[in-house]
Amino acid sequence: MPNLDKHRAVTPLPALMPSFLCLRTSLPAGADQARPELVGEVSRLIDELLSEGATLEQVAARLGMPVRRLRERLVQADVRFNELLNDCRCNLAKRLLADTDERIECIAERTGFSEPSTFCRAFKRWVGATPVEFRRRGRAASS
Repeated sequence: MPNLDKHRAVTPLPALMPSFLCLRTSLPAGADQARPELVGEVSRLIDELLSEGATLEQVAARLGMPVRRLRERLVQADVRFNELLNDCRCNLAKRLLADTDERIECIAERTGFSEPSTFCRAFKRWVGATPVEFRRRGRAASS
């Protein structure tokens, strides 16, 4: 039987590879500047795809990157895809309610909702008022 030094045989892994401990704790140079640009590009694509449903998969395909990488980059930017999607939906709904006479059903469809009731609940959660109340207040304020 070979004679093994007990201390060398149980050297902890971190002592052997200290450079591997901090693999993902820092971002490459220029990554901070790319974050707002990526978020802006994702928001623009969501706006473009909104009436079709705008999924993470569709946006990743348009950007030419795997879904997982897009999700990771959004996390690095401290944003979730669903937050961007809801922001785009809310902004479009507010513009349509304020600037047009479109029916609520049409606005729900254009913002990617399959049912007007689901849209109304989401809008109330986002804004604190139903779409009809929001439209009424906007018109009263502009009169």
